[in-house]
Amino acid sequence: MGHNHNEKYPKNDNHLAMSEADYKHHKADVFKTTILLSVVTIIEVIVAIFYENTLIPAGWPLGLLRIFLIVASLVKAVYIMAVFMHVKHETRAFILCISIPFALFIWMIISFLYDGDDWNGRNKARFSEKPHPSVIKQHGGVESHH
Repeated sequence: MGHNHNEKYPKNDNHLAMSEADYKHHKADVFKTTILLSVVTIIEVIVAIFYENTLIPAGWPLGLLRIFLIVASLVKAVYIMAVFMHVKHETRAFILCISIPFALFIWMIISFLYDGDDWNGRNKARFSEKPHPSVIKQHGGVESHH
């Protein structure tokens, strides 16, 4: 009535097993992705070092380097999601269900950072000023720090 654990099963009897051709294809896919991620990372490091040592002293804006590093990181994120998370084997609708919220999340982070930086810039002068003498008197002669 139970399962006999001493039984010998054929090699491909498991419904989760993949064929030798599928295994080789997936192994090659993972290898290509690993090589691509390594190459993009090496390029990021070389460009960052070159940019910092050569172009920034020449007056180039740091924003260009930041944009390059963000784009390179997004390329790596897409490949990681596609291959290691098996998203590239999903239907288009499911890929969109993952991609659209991810894009909106990135947009939200950028918006919050921009808004926070704007708020900080507008209030930097206000918070760095000394308080009005009446405020100092109100606090007993002790300057309050914001």
